[in-house]
Amino acid sequence: MNSIILSKTEQIKTDSDYLAGKIASELQNSNPYFEENEVQLLKFHGTYQQYNRDTATELKQKGLEKEFYFMIRTKIPAGLLTSKQYIEMDDLTNEFSDPSLRITTRQTIQFHGVLKGNLKKIINTVSTMLLSTYGACGDVVRNVTTIAAPINDQIHKQLRNDALKISSHFLPSSTSYGQIWINGDKYEYSDKEKKEPIYGKLYLPRKFKIGITIPEDNSVDVLTNDIAIFLIFKKNQLLGYNIAIGGGLGMTHNKPETFPYLAKPLLFCNPLDLIQVLEQIVKIQRDYGDRTNRKHARLKYLVAEEGTKWFKRLIEYKLNKNFDNPLKLNNLKVIDHLGWHEQGDGKWYTGIFISSGRIIDNKNKKIKTGLRNIIKKFNPSVTLSTDQNIILGNINKKDKNNIDQLLEQYSIVKKNISKVDRWFLACPALPTCGLALSEAERVRDEIVRKVEEILLKHNLQDEKFSIRITGCPNGCARPYAGDIGIVGRAPNLYALYSGGDFEGTRLNKKILDKVSYQDLTQALEQIFLLFKDQRKDNEPLGDFCNRVGTDIQFKKIKEVLDDKIQ
Repeated sequence: MNSIILSKTEQIKTDSDYLAGKIASELQNSNPYFEENEVQLLKFHGTYQQYNRDTATELKQKGLEKEFYFMIRTKIPAGLLTSKQYIEMDDLTNEFSDPSLRITTRQTIQFHGVLKGNLKKIINTVSTMLLSTYGACGDVVRNVTTIAAPINDQIHKQLRNDALKISSHFLPSSTSYGQIWINGDKYEYSDKEKKEPIYGKLYLPRKFKIGITIPEDNSVDVLTNDIAIFLIFKKNQLLGYNIAIGGGLGMTHNKPETFPYLAKPLLFCNPLDLIQVLEQIVKIQRDYGDRTNRKHARLKYLVAEEGTKWFKRLIEYKLNKNFDNPLKLNNLKVIDHLGWHEQGDGKWYTGIFISSGRIIDNKNKKIKTGLRNIIKKFNPSVTLSTDQNIILGNINKKDKNNIDQLLEQYSIVKKNISKVDRWFLACPALPTCGLALSEAERVRDEIVRKVEEILLKHNLQDEKFSIRITGCPNGCARPYAGDIGIVGRAPNLYALYSGGDFEGTRLNKKILDKVSYQDLTQALEQIFLLFKDQRKDNEPLGDFCNRVGTDIQFKKIKEVLDDKIQ
């Protein structure tokens, strides 16, 4: 480690005293922001320093300071909340942040618009809910995801229990978090011994994501994770787990050495070996991952360069045990959990669509007020999904009509949600995210409306496919794994991708490097026209685009947009 030049972030971690840094002292000063080293460390504690990018230029011209605020991300394994925890989070937004709760694509809740002086209040209060923000961001194992449906059978119980167990095992051990945010003024830098038996002093080279599911329901997009786990059940008996490694979607424009990647099959292990196999994978990434270049530091690059056989041999050597190759799986499927479903124990659950995961009241909908009132009145279980929706469970059959009436009263549920609206994901992007190059969430609904009109015009409104948009190439809304991906390129410009599959087993490919927002839906219309004219039988859109290739799609778009595209 001493013979290589560490990246700046690695040096910050090295000098941080296990993530403590000077966060505690900087919390006490009057600045509305933290210094750069602490900004990096704050991510491990679950918060990002941001500023209002809508007002930054004007304020700078006036010689004034940016409007700094923070995003706080909770860690909610499997997206599981009690009704009490949900209400308490809702309470926090009414006092210490902007008035919205945002469901992420990793089954967590984010608070936005938090002022520096309120950071401790929110993080401390979250801890009293028996939840945490520790490790929700940063170079550690982040929130562990699984199927959100609260189905009460042996398989789904096992998935939830495994997600909780995995999350607990990889929680950072350093006491810095508790000393800074929970114990308040009792924090002392040198009196407490800090250790990280799994992560070590440098933690991981980059963020690390784990998801677990079954082949019959890949609603979690499991192959986009660093570790993708498939639970294998046969005749009501848990046989073990297929492990795949190396998923990750972040890349950088104009840098072909960076790329999105789906997890590759590694091995099969029995239930007793699961945690130790996962730990060895994490430790291999810790010891062999690139710490000199953050853009080359994810596990996927190690997998792409060394191969899964190398990983398997190393795990077997470390554990002194041989493992079988992965079992053959059935084709992956995606189950839609919106609407009413039986849980399997006499109770019901309902999946509620939340556009961009943003729980907020506006002039047209009272999503925040309505959900709060329903949850307070009926005391359901609450589960957050990886497609940014919310599921209320443990509901008595006799209460279904009353809940439906309230959902309609607050205009929360659309009576006839279109397929394009249902399967369209967006990241927050501007004005909060510091990495955003263009809009995403704020233009989502307008794109949906325009695409709906185009599909209706060409009698394609019943086609099911996914569209995902992000404001930058880091891929938080998983654009490269959708049938169609729209990725921010520069202000008002996007790269356009197509040819992924709905089940999440194939990445899409870039058609256009740059298309303006104004021309985006016209470009999409040309793809839809090509699809309508040349599809085979009931071929899905993603399969069609993958079959015909990017050149034909580019030429079709160019017929209309000509030199407006690249």
